[in-house]
Amino acid sequence: MKTQKRHRQPLHIICADDNQELVELVAESLQFYGYRVEWAFDGEEALKTIAAEPEKFDLLITDMEMPRLDGYGLVVQAQAVGFCGKVIVFAGALSADDRDRFGALSVEAIIDKPANHRQLIGVVARLQTELWEQANADAA
Repeated sequence: MKTQKRHRQPLHIICADDNQELVELVAESLQFYGYRVEWAFDGEEALKTIAAEPEKFDLLITDMEMPRLDGYGLVVQAQAVGFCGKVIVFAGALSADDRDRFGALSVEAIIDKPANHRQLIGVVARLQTELWEQANADAA
């Protein structure tokens, strides 16, 4: 059995939202806590970034309503190109149908806007811990 723990790396996150102010605020908050963050201002831009290196990102945080490609389409297409990371939907009031559709994609959390950024940071921190624990279990 291996006794050495795997080095704990901060999550590499991509945020997709067409609200530039919100994306920058979320990115700054996440970076403050040591996470590596990239962002895109619509779903298509996020998909291109993910498709170029699907294994690069641990977490996708996405809005639902975005130009060119909505959040649901982004998650479906990102998974189709090999993205295996976690997903948080950070969106305005979603319908019950939208919540069910995202649930079928096994998203980790749906956080309604407007939300306290501490709530988002808390979910990200929980996912970070789960990923570290999984990596350590896999390495054992």
